[in-house]
Amino acid sequence: MKTAAWKILVLIRRDFLEEVSYRLKFFLDLATILMFTSIFFFIARAFEGATPKFLEKYGGDYFSFVLIGLALSGFLNVGMYSFSATVRNEQTLGTLEALMASPTSPSLLFTARLLWSFIYGSFHLAAYLAIGILLLSASYNDPNWAAIPVIIILSFAAFNSIGLMSAAFTLMFKRGDPISALIGFGATLLSGVFFPVEALPAALQKISAFIPMTYTLRLMRDACINGASFAELGNDLAILAALGAVLVPASAAFFAAALRRVKRDGSLSHY
Repeated sequence: MKTAAWKILVLIRRDFLEEVSYRLKFFLDLATILMFTSIFFFIARAFEGATPKFLEKYGGDYFSFVLIGLALSGFLNVGMYSFSATVRNEQTLGTLEALMASPTSPSLLFTARLLWSFIYGSFHLAAYLAIGILLLSASYNDPNWAAIPVIIILSFAAFNSIGLMSAAFTLMFKRGDPISALIGFGATLLSGVFFPVEALPAALQKISAFIPMTYTLRLMRDACINGASFAELGNDLAILAALGAVLVPASAAFFAAALRRVKRDGSLSHY
């Protein structure tokens, strides 16, 4: 157990050192976060004083509403895309076969990647909130602090499961990643990142009910903007937990099956 924990720490350190070695990328990430946050701040400012009916239950403040969508989508997308990006990177470097054949189990490798994704995604989350709250005056009065980490953990589990399925697809077919692309597009358009789900046509609202991000955003906004209690959040929390309970084992089984297939047909080293 101690050896496994040490290996995970070493792998996380490797990912950290790799990330900080690209300083330009780090500053470009920050600049992108600042740009998107500022764009939606000025959009909200342009319509200041108008309170669309769909925003009434969130206090009518569009910027505080959309900041949660920006921050959480940035956080969760890091995890969703990281697994397939890791597999593809190892494929193109020609190191995937050696990595999978090493004494370190694939599950441990992906656990380390999962934890690093959480750390790096948390940086994105913190950057959005820091810019939005400290620089652009987003306001959240009396949030339910206890609910926030619960929502984040449940959401992270569900979205990283989708990321693991994407990695399995990349492992088998080498190029293209339709799973994370479709889910990412669907989540951005249909789950309420930029506008309330209630603004969508009824048919699209039904589709949004199958996207984990829909529940993540509704829960976080209710917890942060409305200070909703656990009792009030209970139904959406249960749905999000159920989605995670299905997706986590399903994604692990899907990836294991993909790994067995590429080992069997000898295509693990192909790219």
